[in-house]
Amino acid sequence: MESLIDTAQNIGTVVAVILMSIFFCKQYIDKYKKEYSTAIPKGVIKQNGIDVEIEQKMNYYKELLKADRVLLFEFHNGQHYSSYRSALKMSPSYEVFRAGLDSIRNECSNLPIAIMPNYLAEIISTGYSYCPNIENIHTNMQSTYSFKKALGINAYYDRAIKDVDGNIIGFVAVEWNHAIPEHVHLLEDYGDELDHLAWYLEESIKRLVEIDRSIKKKK
Repeated sequence: MESLIDTAQNIGTVVAVILMSIFFCKQYIDKYKKEYSTAIPKGVIKQNGIDVEIEQKMNYYKELLKADRVLLFEFHNGQHYSSYRSALKMSPSYEVFRAGLDSIRNECSNLPIAIMPNYLAEIISTGYSYCPNIENIHTNMQSTYSFKKALGINAYYDRAIKDVDGNIIGFVAVEWNHAIPEHVHLLEDYGDELDHLAWYLEESIKRLVEIDRSIKKKK
């Protein structure tokens, strides 16, 4: 009889523990779902607001500089090679272009950084790469020349974008489908404007990073 009572008590204890575990798990899951479901919509709203600001600013400078296109490239890890080495790539996260042109965003996505080493080396070392006439780089940047020429780009100004620690995380690309005339001194006449565009995009990316971090903290 005593053994039956002990068994019943043990079963009751186990059942009670299970019920309490279910109760607390449900509370945790409900809390997580509430926080997660709230964080994501808020993140979407906040990011969308910044997205709109970025496109407006890029469009403004496109018109000011009489450019055909402005893109914001960001570096990222495109997974791995068979050696498990990171396959570092670059893709445009934003693009604006003149009416009548087509988007080149797909053609510029997931580009291995190794395909244009001299071009990227210039951006990394000097902070920018300026080419008023694509024919000027036919010899010393053949891969860059071939790629940009195939997309109809005949002049460009590409400026590095940095994070809060000063690391280069991408670049803004201002592009023209025609060569810049020799009498137009783009860097001298519009140097401050080009710097401001790069600064603004840097700050916008920092804001987006903070939104992403705040969402991940709430998960």
